[in-house]
Amino acid sequence: MSDAERRRRAEDRRRIAVLHKTRLHAVEKDLSPITGAAAVSLVAVLTRESWTATGRQMPEYSRSQVPIRFAPRGSA
Repeated sequence: MSDAERRRRAEDRRRIAVLHKTRLHAVEKDLSPITGAAAVSLVAVLTRESWTATGRQMPEYSRSQVPIRFAPRGSA
């Protein structure tokens, strides 16, 4: 396949999106579950990346000053 043909196929793929209709299960299986220290580490990384993406400064406060609120659980 020539470079020109490859470029044309790549351009066609950029213009056309293919969607596959499917049904979701009541509970989707987690294909790559993580737990423990790896999960905590992932949350820390994602939190830093999220704050960085906002362009705002990371908040600086002690753990005892973390702004949290407990909400009562609704009836199921």
